[in-house]
Amino acid sequence: MRFFYSITSRILKKKNLEDRFQNGNQNQALGSFLSFRTAAIFLVAFLAMYALFRFFQIDWDSVIDALRSLHIGNYIIALISYYLSFLFRGMRWKIIAHNAFEADESKVNSLGRCHSVINGFTNFRSTLLVLCGWFVNSLIWLRLGDAYRAYRLGIISKLGFPWALGTLVAERVLDMAIVFVAILFSLIMFSSGLQTEAIQILVISATLITFLLFSFILLLMYGGNWVMLLMPTRAQPYYLKFKMGVLKSFKNIVVITGLGLLAWILEFTRMFFVIESLSIEIPIHLIILASMSNAVLSTFPTPGGIGFVEPGLTGILLISVASSDAASVALLDRSITYLSILIFGGLAFWIHHICFSKEFGSRDPALPS
Repeated sequence: MRFFYSITSRILKKKNLEDRFQNGNQNQALGSFLSFRTAAIFLVAFLAMYALFRFFQIDWDSVIDALRSLHIGNYIIALISYYLSFLFRGMRWKIIAHNAFEADESKVNSLGRCHSVINGFTNFRSTLLVLCGWFVNSLIWLRLGDAYRAYRLGIISKLGFPWALGTLVAERVLDMAIVFVAILFSLIMFSSGLQTEAIQILVISATLITFLLFSFILLLMYGGNWVMLLMPTRAQPYYLKFKMGVLKSFKNIVVITGLGLLAWILEFTRMFFVIESLSIEIPIHLIILASMSNAVLSTFPTPGGIGFVEPGLTGILLISVASSDAASVALLDRSITYLSILIFGGLAFWIHHICFSKEFGSRDPALPS
């Protein structure tokens, strides 16, 4: 992990990437995120995870035995399924970005059609950046990997950081809509009522996040003038670009929803084969619930949701299996959704830097000089 920290810190600080995210003196901000603050967050997260696992009274000998009996073939299928989901996420983000891209008159051809194409933002590039964002999120708290993605897209599109951040908000809205429906569907499939604290926290969190996101979209749609009046004049152009990035993203809604659904089906497939690799029997509706819980629990601002996802997933699985089996599934799944991201996400970050290093000298056009 220290290796990836050094690579990330060196690349970002060397190119003064912090200065692009907002105006002002930010040279030391990212360095502090990658050092003391992040280390403190990791420590608190691990202590919280330790305390919660102690609360579940897990038999660690049974966990070790279960992991030793791992079916490697099923585990590899789970790993492949997880990384295939990034392809669909990347394709969806590319379409969302192209939807939100506002072509000027010079891009209108003789037939009067706009070429809303962002040069250089291919499926390969978008997928690579999604993976890079996951990698940075796994190292730094407050989900700054999303800010990194938005910054890169802002430079590629030449529309700036606020506009690109809007496309990520639209992406998050689509994800949470799918997650919310999937959680409700899985709960309906249970034959009896569920009163466990883990389920209650999951449902409340998913409902709250979805409600806030959709309320925010409605505010952008119908409260734009009121919001503008509350803003300083200098901030208004950034707000308008952000609003454009969000609201124009929802064209081709069937296509982008379908791609998002395929990504989440692969997330479910990952969880299914993780469980199969341990030869544990868990009902399908609980597997759906468990796979969707990652999206909710990872919103906590620790790196990669660490300290919250593991005990949260364990608590959900306790509905059907013993605590040691639940912990085995949670830890094995996190070896894919967290540990492997440090390897393959770090590789994607390095590849992106090598292939597109010239862009690091560019300045975000949305920020003042």
